[in-house]
Amino acid sequence: MSTLLFTRLFTLLVICSVYLFVAADNPYHYIFICGGACIFLSNHFLLIKTKPPLIFCLIDIIVGFSFAFVFPGTGLYITLLSPVAVTFFLKGFKRRTVWSVLCFCIILWLIVLFRNYQLFGNEHVMDHCISMTFVVFCGVVGKLIRKLMEAQETTKQQYQELTDSHQALSAAHQELHLYAKQVEKLTAIHERNRMARDIHDTVGHKMTALLVQLQLLREWQKRDSQKAEQTVGVCEALSREALEEIRLSVRTLQAENSQPSSFVETLKQLTEDFYQNARVASEIALNGDPSLIPLSLQPAITRTVEEALTNAKRHGGATRCSIQLTCEPEKISVIIEDDGKGNPEMEVGFGLLNMKKRAAEHGGTVRFESERSKGFKVIAEFSLAIKKWSFGPVQQKESLS
Repeated sequence: MSTLLFTRLFTLLVICSVYLFVAADNPYHYIFICGGACIFLSNHFLLIKTKPPLIFCLIDIIVGFSFAFVFPGTGLYITLLSPVAVTFFLKGFKRRTVWSVLCFCIILWLIVLFRNYQLFGNEHVMDHCISMTFVVFCGVVGKLIRKLMEAQETTKQQYQELTDSHQALSAAHQELHLYAKQVEKLTAIHERNRMARDIHDTVGHKMTALLVQLQLLREWQKRDSQKAEQTVGVCEALSREALEEIRLSVRTLQAENSQPSSFVETLKQLTEDFYQNARVASEIALNGDPSLIPLSLQPAITRTVEEALTNAKRHGGATRCSIQLTCEPEKISVIIEDDGKGNPEMEVGFGLLNMKKRAAEHGGTVRFESERSKGFKVIAEFSLAIKKWSFGPVQQKESLS
């Protein structure tokens, strides 16, 4: 841009100096040429520094055409108008202003042509018409340069916006990375707490009872060998139950850490393994689309089914269980029913309490129904639309622990 401005000023001053050789020793002509050069020089700097440059462009145009009137025998004024045309179109005036100035220039040029025709005839008129095409060309070049400058400015602005967006995305990515680490850490803490709770509520309970029985066994060995033998049997049963709880926790962790083909396959494998280990026949009835079950909810349902099957065998002496899984867009429900002895007057123990806590973590509910000699039923419901948490006593039937 600076090179273009320097070339413009250089061209104007050179043409003015050429006019000195056309002055024909007329002192008024010399004064006019020097005055025109000074006007071009001052306007050049005013065009650069002043924001509304229309008036200075008009001054350049008028001074350029004035050379045609003062020196009618030459077409050098057209060379003066060429850099003026480039400058005018570079400024990017509104279309209405451009057309107004063009009409003004055409009027002045027609006046110059008419005067030259009167003084010199057709020859100079044709020469001026052909030379004026160069001014038109310079105007087009000025407009193209203006378009190029606008495109460069737009590109620069877009590049800056892209750079800002990239920096914002980088910052967001960094924050997301830190957030993912925090989520991973919190997830690990939650999993450790859940495992600790399960071990404390199940295996810890069994081991505490086993320790009490072992202390009692030491006393019975000194007093009553028959009761000591019975206590050994109790200790053996508690050890088996604790071992079964450990195996249950390990199997569940393996199921949660692996990626089974589907949740239904996990339940099928669970019931099959339970039949092989406990000889309790089970059947699964599925209603709806199991893909509606969120991944976060699948481990809770699996543990609920496992706990219900274990209680059915351990406390109810069941030989058969049925599992009904219903998947609806608004809720997931699981009903586990067995043919055990049942007990409508039991208290909620560790296993059933864990079911309630696990369901509550997901905004779900678990209730128990049982009648004597008519089995035991576990009903778990998880809402997918509305989460519900209950605190305090809840009116419901509760059964065997």
